[in-house]
Amino acid sequence: MKNLLNRFHQINQLEKRRAALLAKDNLPGIIAKLLKQPYPTPDSKLKDLEFLVFDLETTGLDPKEDRILSIGYLEIKDMRVDISTSVHTYIQAEKYVKAEAAVINHIVPEMLSSGQPFDEAMEALFLAMQGKVLIAHGTVVEKNFIDAYVKRRYDLEPLPLLWLDTLLLEKSLLRNKSDSGSGDYQLASVRERHNLPPYHAHNALSDSIATGELFLVLTKIIHGKSPASLRGVYKAIHDN
Repeated sequence: MKNLLNRFHQINQLEKRRAALLAKDNLPGIIAKLLKQPYPTPDSKLKDLEFLVFDLETTGLDPKEDRILSIGYLEIKDMRVDISTSVHTYIQAEKYVKAEAAVINHIVPEMLSSGQPFDEAMEALFLAMQGKVLIAHGTVVEKNFIDAYVKRRYDLEPLPLLWLDTLLLEKSLLRNKSDSGSGDYQLASVRERHNLPPYHAHNALSDSIATGELFLVLTKIIHGKSPASLRGVYKAIHDN
């Protein structure tokens, strides 16, 4: 029965889609590299996996109209945030800066004028994603911008990537307590609820570090003293 359930688990369905897409002819090289490694099984222990925590700072929330201004990411290995893998990249997109967004993320045209070309920055991000489980706080923004980029650049439908969302993990904990909480799921607010120190918000790299730390705290709460598994955190997210 367990093998049957595993067969139809969402992670294994993603793996089938990954393998099918990888088998296609004329798949762009960078996408083939991104999808090269098989995905872990649902029963994989988190300590045995590698994660990429990342954040995008953008001019707005509509990937059709708005632009990515900066990308930040770093790895989690052996359930430790690895600061030595940190990357923070500004994009050459100074003409797209909006005053209302700059008030929040403090990104101004002068910071982008010496940034990296957009396609180069995205290729570097895709290479960093290879073999990793992806983590973000509120993955809808990152997913939507990546999906839009893949469609625009390579004419491909959304990639079968393996995501975990700290915002949904927090929601699952509050739901299990029959407590809607404050309804505030901003990264800073969630960290405060878990007694994590304040940080410099709305910077792609600092948000990635903050999300990585939060992920480690949430997985410990969800699993207690039991070995933390991918199945456990994935279930918490997709039961929302």
